[in-house]
Amino acid sequence: MPREQLVYVIDTNILVDYVDIIPNGEKIQLEEPLIDLSKAHLVIPTAVVRELSSFKGEKSERGKAARLVLKRLRKIVEGKVCSMEEIYHLKAPIEASSAGQTISILPVHKRFKEALPFCPSEDDMDGQIILAALTIEFLNAGLEIDGSAKPGMVADLRPQNVVILTNDNGLAIRARERGIQTSRYGYKHPEPYTGRRDVVVPEELFKEFLCARRIDRDLFEEMMPNERRLVANEFIVMSLEDKYCNICGFDPGNNPFFEHIGRYDVEEDAIVPLKYIKNFPLRAKNAGQAIYAEALENPNFSAVICTGPAGSGKTFMATVYGYNACKEGVFIGVTAIPCESQSKIGALPGNLDEKMDPDVQPLKNSLRNYLMIDDNKIQKELESLRKNGASKKGGEAKDPLEKGSIKAKLKDRVDLIWENWFSSIPIENARGRDFAYELAIYDEFQDQSVAQADTLIKRIGTNGKIIITGDIDQIHSPYLDQSNNGLVYAVRQLYDSEMVARVCFTDEEVIRHPLVKLIAQRQKAAAQQKGKEDPDKTE
Repeated sequence: MPREQLVYVIDTNILVDYVDIIPNGEKIQLEEPLIDLSKAHLVIPTAVVRELSSFKGEKSERGKAARLVLKRLRKIVEGKVCSMEEIYHLKAPIEASSAGQTISILPVHKRFKEALPFCPSEDDMDGQIILAALTIEFLNAGLEIDGSAKPGMVADLRPQNVVILTNDNGLAIRARERGIQTSRYGYKHPEPYTGRRDVVVPEELFKEFLCARRIDRDLFEEMMPNERRLVANEFIVMSLEDKYCNICGFDPGNNPFFEHIGRYDVEEDAIVPLKYIKNFPLRAKNAGQAIYAEALENPNFSAVICTGPAGSGKTFMATVYGYNACKEGVFIGVTAIPCESQSKIGALPGNLDEKMDPDVQPLKNSLRNYLMIDDNKIQKELESLRKNGASKKGGEAKDPLEKGSIKAKLKDRVDLIWENWFSSIPIENARGRDFAYELAIYDEFQDQSVAQADTLIKRIGTNGKIIITGDIDQIHSPYLDQSNNGLVYAVRQLYDSEMVARVCFTDEEVIRHPLVKLIAQRQKAAAQQKGKEDPDKTE
């Protein structure tokens, strides 16, 4: 091993979180890493292999990752013959990829600790990893690892050629105490794809879109040279520097079909106007709703992924679309899968529908709110109630829950609609299902694990459609974060597909109540400030 070569000792958490650090065939990394390890010498202590073996029986993402890492390591090392002397002294690194990456499995000599001022136990995994790093430095310095080195030699040793790759803060601190360098490991995350691009375009290009009803991709790239490449079904929200400029009679203040928004159609290789928004039963109130309505109504989309803050209309619009699509014969029904149930229904009383009822209240509430907008009779009763108050019997106000009251009527209508067109099942019952000719709504998808998300997005059947909604900033599961949840997984898996639309609401597009918008804006500001103070949230 050349003394000047930098060696990376790999912690268990790195292998579990980033399985592809161990190459599989020719490809080293699936994403752009923070550290280029393509030509590096990776050293994996046997203590780490033992810990992976203890994880492999788990029915979890960690267990799955451990099994995969062990399988890849065995494939790399099996059949490579070398002596114990070579193994203990790192003299037989194994070539792991065509790019020049090598891997060694390193056992620590049982007498090595005698030369050190600390003596970690076999159960101290962090200590064992530090021992492995110190072993490498001893070898680099030409010292013996069999316990014959003197304490004075250890005191003068200044480790320079070994780095422990770990995202564990505790290990990093302890390694620093022993003079060992550490580094975090991860992937460079590109700007998140939102499915939407707000751009200021030249007047000539805007005129072309309004008058010709399209912008060819070549023309867009020519006139917007600094823009990144267009993605399948990406929505382009166009505006002019001079917002008062009137082109082709376009009036942004009276524009129910949002003619300044286009969608990149791969088949036509052009940005085309919104075509299906006119079929949505409600008028969109902002650009985000216009994009969502277009995506929902487009029959060519098999999946729609919608994210954004609470109060932007994600669940409401999906429910309204499902109800009307069933009435028009597009689907035979809507299956709602509330993604927060997490197998708790078994402890609840009643049949399956009664057990699921608390979790589907957001959808039922959406139906109720839609009826208050869509039904003229209910609208008139609401206006009368606001104006005159509840009717009275014998001088006493009528109970609003009494039969015949507006609330009771709404409840009866919602229950009837639900019985005719809607159903709900828990996540665990979705495995093996095929939602052919059905609309499936997956709400709160950010609370799904990657494995659960993978199961759900594969449930779509013939002439079916799935709608995935969630808010990446509202994760309720203690085991998930903004990088490993089901919503992020779905976005990555379905990226740049002609069959998928991606919709993202902004904080300014919250319509529930001005107070909700204020809270969302303050939460975003607080999150951004926290990110500046603590850019790495890994514990």
